[in-house]
Amino acid sequence: MSSPVDRRRARGIDKREQILDAAAALIGRIGYAAASTRAVATEADVPLSLVHYHFGSRGGLLAAVLERENARLLERQRALFAGEGTLAERWRKAAAFLDEDLDSGYVRMLWELWAAGLADPALAERWRASVMGWIELIDETITRWAETHDVALPLSTRTLANLVASVYQGIEVDLLAAGGNDLRGHRELLATLGDLIESVEARATQPVG
Repeated sequence: MSSPVDRRRARGIDKREQILDAAAALIGRIGYAAASTRAVATEADVPLSLVHYHFGSRGGLLAAVLERENARLLERQRALFAGEGTLAERWRKAAAFLDEDLDSGYVRMLWELWAAGLADPALAERWRASVMGWIELIDETITRWAETHDVALPLSTRTLANLVASVYQGIEVDLLAAGGNDLRGHRELLATLGDLIESVEARATQPVG
């Protein structure tokens, strides 16, 4: 049986996650400006003092939300790109996550925290670190793919990784500005890139001579 200390620690972790869940949901729904620690405490159904106990301040809470959600995203993407199938197939699966991330409020939450970082250098640094983790994963994926298929890339893997990140970031900002109402052009762009990857893979597997 677990000790009283272990049970208290587990309850503390559960409450911390409960608060983070509430904060992420609130930021995605109403924005960071309205997501005060008091509003988060109400959303999480916990005393305000517990929010400050776990996170110290609103800034600490926002940073923790960003850190946790980014870790979840990277875990999902790492599992996807380490999985079976061609890169084109995995690219299309990754592109399909865009709808899921829009519907869940993740995209709005991410950019709300970026906006908060404009006035909070510490949060801005965490946001940049989060994006760099994503770019490094893309870089690693492109490098393995190019080596496996013996592809001569027109740009460095880091430049291509930055280009992919910029495409997704541009799509996300555009959709947020437009209220997320029209995905047709963006889906076409992502599908075209998937077709391009597929064509390169097909040529690489054709016998020589």
